[in-house]
Amino acid sequence: MRRHALPWLALTLLAGCGSLLETTIPAPQTYVLRLPPPAAAPTPTQTAGSLLVQRPEAGPGLDSERIVLTRSEHRFDFYAESMWAAPAPEIVSSVVVDALRASGNFRAVFDDHSPYAPRYNLRCGLRRFEADYTGDKGVPTVQVALDCTLGRHRDRELLGNFVVEGVSDASEDRLGAVIAAFHAATGIAMEALVVQVRGALASETPPAATP
Repeated sequence: MRRHALPWLALTLLAGCGSLLETTIPAPQTYVLRLPPPAAAPTPTQTAGSLLVQRPEAGPGLDSERIVLTRSEHRFDFYAESMWAAPAPEIVSSVVVDALRASGNFRAVFDDHSPYAPRYNLRCGLRRFEADYTGDKGVPTVQVALDCTLGRHRDRELLGNFVVEGVSDASEDRLGAVIAAFHAATGIAMEALVVQVRGALASETPPAATP
């Protein structure tokens, strides 16, 4: 009897191990950042050639899917159990491409995976993309900041060098409200970006049929 019982006991113990390996840690919530289309159709004074938006160069700690927050005394942290759908530079690059396509200032706007040679290049550094808890408002303030350079691709002529920023307070200290503030702050920064790009292109001669 003991000889037959031991294999069954071993199988019972192995079956029990399966429940020990199961995790109760919840899956992280994943967020995207998409801005609504402009309220009115754009009316640019002229249409430039094609533009290539390079992937933004991330500041320290920002090249990550983690949603960043900063605390007092320069402490750097992340929201638990939550993340962006892609690293922050890729999220921002996608928003920049969409904003400049919607502006109507260019015949085409490409991301940096495009095989086509553009007429213009836009290069940005992602300096801030975080929820700031260092104030005394009781809610975080989302800060978005990019320093950008716009130039012609062929002759490397610099057309503009500027910083765009967006700031928005979360309505409450809750992740859903913080994500809404990221949308608002990024939208403000994109509006400023379109204005700056239009100004940099003001002295450009509209291109011929080829970019």
